[in-house]
Amino acid sequence: MESFFSPKRTWAQGPYLHFVARLDDPAYVEYTQAHHDLLAEYGDRVGTVPAEWLHWTVLGVHHGLTRDQVERAVERVRDRLDMDGMLIDVQMGPVWPGPSAVTAAMYPETALARVSTVVREAVSTVDGITLRPAPDRPWPHSTLAYYRTGDVHDATFNRRLREIRPNRTEISIDRVHAVYMHQDLDLGYYRWDHLAELPLGSSAILTVRARLDELVTQAEREGDSLWAEAWLQARTVLAPVFGDEKFRPPHSTLDDGFDHVEAAGALAVSLYLLARERSVAAADITVQDLDELANSAPSTGTPRLHEQIRSRLAALGHTLDDADDPVMVRWRALDYVHEEPMYGDLDDSSLRAGHAGENGLRSILAPFHRERIHF
Repeated sequence: MESFFSPKRTWAQGPYLHFVARLDDPAYVEYTQAHHDLLAEYGDRVGTVPAEWLHWTVLGVHHGLTRDQVERAVERVRDRLDMDGMLIDVQMGPVWPGPSAVTAAMYPETALARVSTVVREAVSTVDGITLRPAPDRPWPHSTLAYYRTGDVHDATFNRRLREIRPNRTEISIDRVHAVYMHQDLDLGYYRWDHLAELPLGSSAILTVRARLDELVTQAEREGDSLWAEAWLQARTVLAPVFGDEKFRPPHSTLDDGFDHVEAAGALAVSLYLLARERSVAAADITVQDLDELANSAPSTGTPRLHEQIRSRLAALGHTLDDADDPVMVRWRALDYVHEEPMYGDLDDSSLRAGHAGENGLRSILAPFHRERIHF
């Protein structure tokens, strides 16, 4: 027997992007806790996983990624799971004492393997990402404890663990989470920094407010203080208006929740840009300042708004193709064109045909929204 975190399993770098299902359902937590008295007898020779870190690893990427690659991978998985995913009713148990960890089996394997396959296919489309080979038969499982020494699992431990046998429990999985996974060698188990909730089809609802909260947290972790301030201000002014709307990937130009999150990104970039240029706080930028930026109407030979934003960011020292600059990663996510729809009223001002970033900023400054949004 061996310690789980042996040299062959310990990451040289990390944290790494992973996609996991959180298993903090109270029924499963109670199931795992039935084993805690036994595990506690082994003290720090085992790393017993607390409720908040119980999970099933859907897929891990075991090499470093740029922020741009992470953005692309997460959004492609979001899109695929929205189209191809569905809620899974899962049976947890029995518990197996393995050579380096105590794990709980998960059934049905076929449905769980399907989620792993969908996530793998989506991540594999991102340039520069290399995945470990897929197993011939996926093994969905959740780890209750990791051995920290090689002398934990003996005949006595095996027998006592098998004698516990709580009734297997049923839970439902309706979403996957994108996280930065850490190996916590001091505690003896895995922890993570959360990136994004990714619902399995229509079985789980993610609101605009929840997505804005994720983006604020991401900005606080990855960017400088002004970038974090800009996102905080964007959430402050937009969440009261759009926060309760459902957020889903854009399968048409009428997905308002996705449009509002794009608009928040455009607002955050604009607040950051103006605050940097004027050496003020993001909260000091007024709606009149934003109007002036958004309505720098193009005339013959004048660059479009998105071109002006791009060049002004460059003038502030942002390299336009920097794959690790969080400001430019967000701007590039908005630097594309919504095609005109093949249906509907093309004069409807809510249709988002045109440049995503440009239209996002102008949409929240338009009269219909302006009456409800307070800076």
